[in-house]
Amino acid sequence: MKCILAFTAIAALAAGACNKDVKVKSQTDISTVNACSKFDADVIIDGVSGLGAINIDSVKEITGQLVIQNMYDLQTVSLGALTSAGSLKILNNTNVYKVDVPQLNSVDDFQIIVNPNLKELTYRNISSTNNFQIISTHVTTLGAFTDSNPGNIEILSNTELKALDFSSVKETKGYINIANNGKGANVTFSSLTQVGGNASFADAATLDISKLSAVSDDFSLYTNTFKNLSLPAFATAEKSITLNDNAFQAISFPKLEEIGSSLNVVNNTNFKSITKQTFPKLSTIPGSIVLMGSFDNITFPALKTVDGQVNLSGKGKLSCDEAEKALSAADNIDCSLETVEDSSDEDSDESDGESDHKSTHTSSGAAHTTVVTVVGAIALVAACF
Repeated sequence: MKCILAFTAIAALAAGACNKDVKVKSQTDISTVNACSKFDADVIIDGVSGLGAINIDSVKEITGQLVIQNMYDLQTVSLGALTSAGSLKILNNTNVYKVDVPQLNSVDDFQIIVNPNLKELTYRNISSTNNFQIISTHVTTLGAFTDSNPGNIEILSNTELKALDFSSVKETKGYINIANNGKGANVTFSSLTQVGGNASFADAATLDISKLSAVSDDFSLYTNTFKNLSLPAFATAEKSITLNDNAFQAISFPKLEEIGSSLNVVNNTNFKSITKQTFPKLSTIPGSIVLMGSFDNITFPALKTVDGQVNLSGKGKLSCDEAEKALSAADNIDCSLETVEDSSDEDSDESDGESDHKSTHTSSGAAHTTVVTVVGAIALVAACF
């Protein structure tokens, strides 16, 4: 067998097969690629029927791209010697359950996307990459990731994945997108200081981004289940900040002074108060503010400039009058808060019936209107007959 491989390798080199693109149509084409220790071209394996396993275990380096996609009979992929690749893409292979790349450490573009039955993904240590994506799999663990300055990182919809450890990452040149992984997922970016694109984290039970200081695009947190968000180093958001549908009870951005676009705090049901500790230094918002939720009070002690419209809605103890005072830096406020009385007040007024107060303000400068609806008196009159 060794002799056959040796003769194949000699023939491949003589024919220049190691630097020509290969579009695999059969096992013979795979054998031709396997004859090279270094492959200076692209290898495309797309929609070939009848291949249950792909074993390319002799190639150590592929300077082009290796693409394995739309292989509906494929179950296993073995790239046993591969240490580096320009691009490794394993896409849309519905029956693949195992991908083994045990020596891989450098890959410019790493994409493992829509392999819904993939449970075993083995790679030793990704120490250099420009794009790292694992999307729509059933993998339960990730290999080591030690690139301190990668490009993009995107880990999405891996419903069995509960530990995402990127603690070696200090800065990214591109975006980070983490969402819809395993229930109770623990996400660690404990050394991260700067993100070169947008940063979005969702569906995490724990999230460590405690050293994050700057995001060059949008910064978003969605549907996370941890209770306290504290970002002691966060100072720069080039575009918007969005906090949507999280379980937060407390939020703290002690160093944030300016947002490049808008601030959106929406439907965080357990978050009742924007206190002096929430945004103590925030002074400038050139875009809009959207506050939607069960707010009891809001405070922006340093806010001086809001260029866009402010939209407030929800049901809590906060009234539109109070909200407008807290946001006096804004010229355009649209408020439709529904004010709920304290339970102590309701008890003292029980003999007078129940009353609900809904205030709707549209403010441009000092102008506003207030609508108060009282239904308790009607109930009292009806009770006399």
